[in-house]
Amino acid sequence: MYATMRRAMHAITILLAAAFAPAAAQPAAERSAWPIYRNERFGFALAYPGALLAPDPSLASDAGALFVSPDGKARLLASAGANTSAETLASYREFVLRESYAGAQIDYAPVRRSWFVLSGEKDGVMFYERITFACEGRVIYGWQMRYPAAERAIYDRVVERIHRSYQPGRGEDGNCG
Repeated sequence: MYATMRRAMHAITILLAAAFAPAAAQPAAERSAWPIYRNERFGFALAYPGALLAPDPSLASDAGALFVSPDGKARLLASAGANTSAETLASYREFVLRESYAGAQIDYAPVRRSWFVLSGEKDGVMFYERITFACEGRVIYGWQMRYPAAERAIYDRVVERIHRSYQPGRGEDGNCG
């Protein structure tokens, strides 16, 4: 079993090394290992590692998508929705901290004018969540990655690449009108 696990980890390491090489140095087949998820309704997009995460069709909707590792332990959720409760960025951040990450060790938590990130560990699970407010706060975009802390060597780099690829939309109608 240990030898099988080592081979699997080696294969993932090779895949990640290729995936994080500069795009010009990557063959087209390796670049396609990071398909782009585009949400037509809300206009946001992000790249995800197709070799590590697969779309979960049972949870696909026009508001977002869920991507899951084969063992179900790593999950990427991308979504958007109307801010029907008129939350502010600060109040929504406090809500997410209280409801999703109470008792968590927060390592990284920048806040900007229209977005925030919460990243850390809770109960052996790493998390990274990025929330963006658009259209004067009427629309909330977000993506969240969760994965076992024991697999940080793999998934921390995945999170970095997803973060760089993320393009929040401007609203359900595409122009905030």
